[in-house]
Amino acid sequence: MPSNHKHCLGLLSVGVPYFDVATASKHLASTRKALAPDYELVGPAGVITDLDALDAALDELQATRIQALLLQIGTFPDGEAPARLADRLDVPIVVHALPEPHLDREVALNSLCGANMTTFTLTALDQPHLFLFGDPEDATVRRELRAKLNASTSLSALRGSRIGLVGFRAPGFYPCAFDELLLRRTLGLAIDHIGLNELARELARGERRPAPRDRFPLIDGGHLPPEAVERMERYFAALTHVVRSTGHRLIAIKDWPEFFEAEVAGGFWPALGWLQEEDGIVLAPEGDVNAAVTMALQHNLTGDIPTLVDIGAWDDSDSTLLLWHYGGAESLARDRSEIRFDPFGREVEFTFKPGPATLARVGLYQGQLRLLTIAVEMQDRRLTLRRAAGLARTVHTPAGDVIQRLLAEGWEHHPCLIYGDLSTEFAAIARLTGLAHTAL
Repeated sequence: MPSNHKHCLGLLSVGVPYFDVATASKHLASTRKALAPDYELVGPAGVITDLDALDAALDELQATRIQALLLQIGTFPDGEAPARLADRLDVPIVVHALPEPHLDREVALNSLCGANMTTFTLTALDQPHLFLFGDPEDATVRRELRAKLNASTSLSALRGSRIGLVGFRAPGFYPCAFDELLLRRTLGLAIDHIGLNELARELARGERRPAPRDRFPLIDGGHLPPEAVERMERYFAALTHVVRSTGHRLIAIKDWPEFFEAEVAGGFWPALGWLQEEDGIVLAPEGDVNAAVTMALQHNLTGDIPTLVDIGAWDDSDSTLLLWHYGGAESLARDRSEIRFDPFGREVEFTFKPGPATLARVGLYQGQLRLLTIAVEMQDRRLTLRRAAGLARTVHTPAGDVIQRLLAEGWEHHPCLIYGDLSTEFAAIARLTGLAHTAL
């Protein structure tokens, strides 16, 4: 996780004094050391063995507004501890059970049984939680722990966010439909509606914001004329003013047909990518609110820039999906020197960079939210399709079977691409939120 992407994490180890508290303390110290570079840790450095100490720790956790809690079952705990946590903390809890140090002669910790009691209580109280078992010194356990903590804190970071919806959805794009109150109830997200007239008014002012590039090579040779660059920079300035004036960091925008002007030099779409890259805005085109939600989760998990894509074709021979769309940040290109523009400066052509990636989608189906994830490996093969494009090799499910599932189950046509394998994180998010999860 990037160092500038720290979340506030509560860390508690609980137990009782008649088990092996010394071993539990060593595990806690090891865990703190492993997590300190990536999280702002809150909580006592020692194992909590009585309810008064637990209440004092909970006071501290509430005061610092933690985004998740790692509850390490140092030894079998007081049975009241899980209930008190659920009563006072409205954040996801990750329950971590520890292995026994020497089963050849005794059960020194009884941590697994304590975790079993804890997860029962949290489940009965409808407290969102995850769990794992293992030695925090083990590399595999650490990876799973980080993934589940990342999911928990990223989900909490989403709660309370506000989406700026500029306009509505693109006409006839029913897959971009959303349920405003369902999003608020399930994920804690609110939507602020911003009229397209705000953007039109800013555009009419004629201000320019310099493009973050000084060369505009064309797909068919040559370069964009100055008047096209000027109009692109006017779009960039207008979009920047609207977004900055509202203070939103998460945007869905109805970018066409109103701002798709045929035969006019200088297009709107390049500014969508520039705004994401230059100002760190998470942005979904075509007014796709649920895509914006998905991209916000992807950004929270990684700190990186996601992008919305269409799947235009597939190839059974190498199990690849063809991804393409507009509005992506140029930093997603495998080689910036390959970036090209169409003669009107509307379309930006580049190939997505190679590497492990995850396609994800928070979707709406029969009045409920659901989650789709597809593990892929972006291929290092240049494509020239007048948009941002790339070939995604599916990792677990043959590409043809992926297409069959998407069509048979009626998934939206806008999955969202983020680099990195986030399979464990999204599975954890699905469990914490109760979303039905299709993992391909």
